[in-house]
Amino acid sequence: MKIYEFEQIQKIIDKSKNILLTTHIRPDGDALGSESALFHLLKKLGKNPTVFNSSSLPQEYEFLNIGNFYNQYHSNEHFKKLKGFDLVIVLDVSAYSRLGKIGEDLQKWSIQTICFDHHPTRTDKFDYEIIDSTAAATGSLVYEYIQNTNPELMDLNMANALYICILTDTGSFRFENTSSKTMGIAAELIDYGVKPGTLYQNIYENRLPEQMLLLGLILQRVKYTCNGKLAWFCVTRNIAKQAGVKLEDVDGYTDFIRSTKGVEIAIMFLEQDDDKIRLNFRSKGNIVINQVAKKYNGGGHAFAAGASINCKIEEAVDEVVNDVKILISDYENNNC
Repeated sequence: MKIYEFEQIQKIIDKSKNILLTTHIRPDGDALGSESALFHLLKKLGKNPTVFNSSSLPQEYEFLNIGNFYNQYHSNEHFKKLKGFDLVIVLDVSAYSRLGKIGEDLQKWSIQTICFDHHPTRTDKFDYEIIDSTAAATGSLVYEYIQNTNPELMDLNMANALYICILTDTGSFRFENTSSKTMGIAAELIDYGVKPGTLYQNIYENRLPEQMLLLGLILQRVKYTCNGKLAWFCVTRNIAKQAGVKLEDVDGYTDFIRSTKGVEIAIMFLEQDDDKIRLNFRSKGNIVINQVAKKYNGGGHAFAAGASINCKIEEAVDEVVNDVKILISDYENNNC
């Protein structure tokens, strides 16, 4: 794996015209903010950028969609359009499989690819990479790229998008990845006119009533083990339907359960199909969880990770909860 410098990446972008921006399935604030910032930058550079994602845009991030540039990728409609791109920029992706359907289709075309990312585990399918696992967010790397190559082009739209990256991936500046450098970047973005309170409200105080109803149903179903250190819950399709929530809008609940006193690890089991379960892991910061996610072809950060498993939800609970119980036991044995 080769890591390239900002100036080298800029030369590649300079030679390109039609540029595709994409990110992982079920995109979060870091992924979407990074796409937004680069989209606005590329427009100012005279490029023709297009955003295609395998997943739809979460409703809480609609305010970023200035000009309606976010597009959900549909293979039967957009596959042939991929041929027209001369560069693909992938944001916030460590495992190629996390791109979803658009990733599968891109492999059928020969298009050079740049990846900006900050996850610790890597794939080897990108041609060029800007990687820093110590960065709080992929958006931090995008900010550094802009400041090192085109600082005069930074504007409020880009600043808002990049602030969202940092806000969401640091847990509103609560997580251990909140360094003095991270706070410095956030301060510089505020100097461009970012209003932190407004952005926070847009994301965290804008939940749908249906999502709040689902939270109530989840709270009635949380299970605890390992003396309260492990908490998990299941969201079946029936429960989501009962609350009136779309499966793509089921997000953020694992973080809430992790906030329970005594809980070290929280797990969500989301039933996406009869034999497809989405796993969401959150750790309070003492026990590294991403290796369990990696076992199920997932990944992520040390204390926040995800994966999918192909089996019934009951089977997924039995297997994954047992894996995490062992993880907690090992941690306790080594820290007594």
